[in-house]
Amino acid sequence: MLTTFPCWRHAAATLALLALPLAATATLQTTVVASGLSAPVAAAQPLPGGPLYVVELGGRIKVVAGGVVSNFLTIPVATGGEQGLLGLAFDPGYADPASAGYRRFFVNYIDPTSRDTIVASYRATSDLLADPASRVEVIRVDQPTGRSNHKAGWIGFKPGDANNLYIATGDGGSGNDPDNFAQNRNVLLGKMLRIDINRDDFAADPLLNYAIPADNPFVGVAGVRAEIYAYGLRNPFRNGFDSATGNLWIADVGQSAREEINFIAASSAGGQNFGWRVREGDIATPSVGGPLQPGMVDPVLVYNRSFGFSITGGHVVHSDRLPGLDGQYIFADYGSDRIWSRSADGSLLSMASTTNWTSVLNAGGAGTLGGIVGFGEGATGELFIVEIGGRVVQVVPEPASVAMMLAGTALLLGWRARSR
Repeated sequence: MLTTFPCWRHAAATLALLALPLAATATLQTTVVASGLSAPVAAAQPLPGGPLYVVELGGRIKVVAGGVVSNFLTIPVATGGEQGLLGLAFDPGYADPASAGYRRFFVNYIDPTSRDTIVASYRATSDLLADPASRVEVIRVDQPTGRSNHKAGWIGFKPGDANNLYIATGDGGSGNDPDNFAQNRNVLLGKMLRIDINRDDFAADPLLNYAIPADNPFVGVAGVRAEIYAYGLRNPFRNGFDSATGNLWIADVGQSAREEINFIAASSAGGQNFGWRVREGDIATPSVGGPLQPGMVDPVLVYNRSFGFSITGGHVVHSDRLPGLDGQYIFADYGSDRIWSRSADGSLLSMASTTNWTSVLNAGGAGTLGGIVGFGEGATGELFIVEIGGRVVQVVPEPASVAMMLAGTALLLGWRARSR
C-alpha cells in the first residue's frame, strides 16, 4: 500500500507511479501459520514477537509458538449452531507485573448447562499455559431457550482504557428478532455492552464481578440496563478498535438483504441505536421493519446479496510492511469468501469505494482463502486471517515489493543529494 521514486529525468514517471492505487503498485503474500485446527474462530497475538493464541469453537484455546501448536486452555461450552467458545481478549495489563490485569485474559462462551452467554477471566501461568482454576465469572447474559444462533461473541478493550471491557451480544436468535430484544434497553441482547472489570458493584454476588462505568450513556436512566453502550444490533460477531485512534468498527451480520458496518468514534459518549430490528442495514427490515426513527444511526457501509451474505468484521491495519492495507479497515464475507478494505475515517461509503483484495490474497503462498470467520491483530501490526476450516493465515509483504520499496527509497535519497 505505499511506494517511492528516482531522479530528475524520471520525475514525471515517478509522479505517475505515485498516483496509482497502492494495490496496483505492490503485492502482498500469505503464509500458513497453523493448520489442522478444529473450527478456529479468532486469533490474537498480545505480545510483540510472542505466541499466537487461537480460539477453537469447541472450547479450546491453542497457542502457536515456534511453529508448534499446543493446548493453552480448555473450557466446557455448549455446541451446535452458533454456540461455542466465541471470543478472547487479553487485558491491557497482561504483560505488566504491577498491573491488576497481569497475565489475565477474558473469554466469551455459551455455557453448556444454562446455554447463557458467559464472560469469564482466567490467568496464564506462562506464555504457553493458562490456569483453569483461576476462572472468575465476570458477567452472565440470559439467552432465550431453544435458540442456537445470533450469540455474537466479540470482546475487546479500547486503546488507552485498561478498565472497561466491551462485549458484543446478538439478539438471541431466530428470525426477525421475535422478542424485539435489540430495541429493548432493559435486556442485554442485541447490544454493545461496556463494563468495568477492575471494580465490583455486586460484591454480594460471586457470579457478578464488574462495575458500571460512571460515564456509560444510560447510567441513571429508568428502565434501561446501565451496562449498555449501544444497541439495535442483530449479530455483531466480529468487531475491532482502531489501535491508533480508538474508533470502534462493528460488523453486524444481516438477515436476508443487507450486511452492514457501523462506526462509533472514539470521542463519542455512546448511546447509538443502530436500528435492528426496524432496520436491516440502510433499508426497512423486510416484513417487520419501518422508516428510520429518531435517534437511529445508519451504517457507514452496507452491501447487498450480490457481494455476499455474512459479513466478517476486521480491524484497522497499522503496518507499513503491508502496502495498500496500512491505514485501511479490512473485512470479509463468510458466504462469498471475498475480502475488502475501506478508508478508516468513518465516513459513509459505498462498495464502489472499497478495494477488493480477494484475488491478490488468493494468489499468495497459502492458496485460496475461504470460510473466513475472523481477523487477528498482532502486537506490532501483524495481520492474521482465521478460516473455520482449520487454518490461520498471516498476510505478509511480498519480497519483491519490499525490495522495490527499499530500492525506491535509496533512489529517492540519491536524487535528493544530487539536486542540492
